[in-house]
Amino acid sequence: MLVAGNTKVTDLLCVTPPPVPPGAHAMTQLVELPPADAGPEPHRHSGPVFGYVLQGRILFELEGQAPTEIAAGEAFWEPGGDVVHYQMRNLDTASWSRFLAVCICAPGVDMITMLEPQEIASRDPLRHPSARRHAREDDASHHRA
Repeated sequence: MLVAGNTKVTDLLCVTPPPVPPGAHAMTQLVELPPADAGPEPHRHSGPVFGYVLQGRILFELEGQAPTEIAAGEAFWEPGGDVVHYQMRNLDTASWSRFLAVCICAPGVDMITMLEPQEIASRDPLRHPSARRHAREDDASHHRA
């Protein structure tokens, strides 16, 4: 924490992001999720995203990580690139959840790319076991034996 006069600065998140390519640009967004909203479908970002929850609670899931609740006053980040962002669900059933996102956008690439159903199914084994949606055929046959 830094204190200078009446100003107090508290670090909320400190990470080493992936390299930022020349020509990238930054974008700051306010994201608002209605009560109990499931949020966007699985997608990926062209570059890293840094976020801070302003209001409410969201369920946040990145490929390979267990879904995590993030509440107002907490920060999060995702590396972007090939890592899939599976969930950004509003956990509050009676109020909106809002967060600020600072996105580093790779040059010439859309900031967000939605996944096709086939890619979602093919990447399912990369999800945390608690979040997998699609049973593999060999898993299903093993459980029947």
